[in-house]
Amino acid sequence: MKNVIPSPKGMLFDMDGVLLLSMQPPERSWQQVCQQFAPFLDVAPHVLEEALRESRQAYNRAIEHDLQKQRRDRLEPFETRCETVAHALEQFSNGGSLLATEMVRAYEAIHEKRQLTPFALETLQQLRERAFPLALISNGNATYQRKKIARHHLASFFDVILIEEEFGVAKPDPRIFLAALDHLHLSPQEAWMIGDDLAFDIAPAQQLGIVALWCDPSQQGLPEKSPIHPDKTIHTLLDLLDLLNETNSSV
Repeated sequence: MKNVIPSPKGMLFDMDGVLLLSMQPPERSWQQVCQQFAPFLDVAPHVLEEALRESRQAYNRAIEHDLQKQRRDRLEPFETRCETVAHALEQFSNGGSLLATEMVRAYEAIHEKRQLTPFALETLQQLRERAFPLALISNGNATYQRKKIARHHLASFFDVILIEEEFGVAKPDPRIFLAALDHLHLSPQEAWMIGDDLAFDIAPAQQLGIVALWCDPSQQGLPEKSPIHPDKTIHTLLDLLDLLNETNSSV
């Protein structure tokens, strides 16, 4: 028997990974930066790449269990990137903080570009035509996130947009989900959450009683022994519309 989920009266959307995708992995972006800046340091690009990789790995280990450092990482991405790059450059005599800053600017010029996921605008348009109230909730720096929203003309589709830096708390804190629901005048049982992060989107939504749809565009499936199991998995936003039609037809 199919796992039947209730038809929603409104939806909450994550942005990055659901509506927007990076145009290439961060490793590829850093590789391009290293090719550009290695001559200034008189080293081979792969040597600079390895130094940056080691610095980033050390930084990630340092913040892994520190929620305050993780929050700073989300809210001050430029500053934290500059720090990790500057640390990597310490091993090169002609490196320095000014060069680190220029490298991060070059990285962000490449990597902060996003593209819409397939069928993103068409899906949002259909949902608006069907009068679904919609909320966008996103972690991170407001300037970065608002630029993406403006560049891809997303704001007009949503009744409310809540961003961590502006709202004051981040997913998976239930307060940001409850605030979105309050703006939409919905109870948790009347909403669907569409997200790509099991820990930050899916689990907290389910704990509140929201139906949680996990976006898995690469179709890799759930991690082995994952303790989090979404109510449904979708691979494209067209699957969301199909699922919506399916639940409506079963009512």
